[in-house]
Amino acid sequence: MYEAIILCGGEGWRLKPDTWVPKPLLKIDDKTLLDRQVNWLVNHGFESIILAASKEIAEGLRSHILEGTVKLSPEEVKLGTGGATRKAVELCRSKRVYVMNVDDIVFYDPKELYDYADKGGAILMAKPMLPFGKILTRGSKVLRFEQKPPLKFYVNAGHYVLKSDVVKKFFPERGDMELQTFQRLADLGKLRGYKYNGLWLTINTMKDLIRVREYFGRE
Repeated sequence: MYEAIILCGGEGWRLKPDTWVPKPLLKIDDKTLLDRQVNWLVNHGFESIILAASKEIAEGLRSHILEGTVKLSPEEVKLGTGGATRKAVELCRSKRVYVMNVDDIVFYDPKELYDYADKGGAILMAKPMLPFGKILTRGSKVLRFEQKPPLKFYVNAGHYVLKSDVVKKFFPERGDMELQTFQRLADLGKLRGYKYNGLWLTINTMKDLIRVREYFGRE
């Protein structure tokens, strides 16, 4: 059985004042961002999806609950990504769970990542795009322009597969997982990286949201 946790805690402060809609409920086209992510998981065979969100955002997500498929893990106080994952994993029955940020959109079969979580966890890694045009020069002479080329290093793409017992043992009850928790798992040799070279869309600013809307508008 494939299970997933979608971290829906982002309130989208960098999108304000252009929109005050919480990130999961942002309209992409005729669907919300959350609709698209849930459908993506279901289309790849996920039978149980848990939405982890703060109490304020959780109220707006209740209409997305589907009996037997989509459940809600509300937080009375904000727990951070690590605490939210630890709380939500209590609703999981599988030994491994797919965890993802609602605002990180990727295009691959998420079950691929399960093969890389043999020791404790796996993290999807993607190459970011330079947000500016790159200028190639020889001395003071301009040779060529490259528009927003990909950088050579990998970054966290916001998708993970984690063993449930590892989450229960190492994740904080309150706090984020991206810094201390993942570094601890790496130090213990319990974290593997999966290189993803496909399209990665993430929503942090209004410009990002417009780009995502334009992309899906072409479908």
